[in-house]
Amino acid sequence: MMITGSTAKSLYRGLTLGMRKRFSQRFQLEWNYVLSEDLDSDSNERDPFTDRRLDPRNPARDYGFSDRDERHKFNLFSYFELPGGFNLDARLQAHTPQPITPANCAATAGCKRNSTWKNNEYTSFDWRAMRPFKLGERYRLIPAIEMFNTFNNKNNVNPLVTPALFNFDGFLRLGVGDPRQAQLSLRFEF
Repeated sequence: MMITGSTAKSLYRGLTLGMRKRFSQRFQLEWNYVLSEDLDSDSNERDPFTDRRLDPRNPARDYGFSDRDERHKFNLFSYFELPGGFNLDARLQAHTPQPITPANCAATAGCKRNSTWKNNEYTSFDWRAMRPFKLGERYRLIPAIEMFNTFNNKNNVNPLVTPALFNFDGFLRLGVGDPRQAQLSLRFEF
């Protein structure tokens, strides 16, 4: 018989810094940085079917970094109106890896939950360039080129030691993230 109780504790501490330059002089820019620490004794709130405690008789081993902990996060967004009627958008996103419990931790004395780091740090630089052409007063034709993950970073998505058959932990994707991609488009506005 398994009895589930809500005895877990958690603590989140974070500092967010950012700056926004509103659109003027043909460009706008915004960035933000988050330094945080997310601790808990049970990150299992989305999966009521498994008991992930290392040692039910020693709950102190379970207090550590939350499954959601990402120590550093950085985002940068920009928009530029360039000469010749071109528009350019650029975005940079990055975060440090999340914690994971070593595979043999339950059997290792002194080992704590989430005491090492996954290989899922993330960095992606995306951009779009477009040039609208007016066709009369009511119509526009807008060719564009977009590139995602411009520098083709590896970006593993939630690598696990052993992927579960059912995943209730809030992560929707597993494996390697999207490789560099480019797309061309032509939009007609009316």
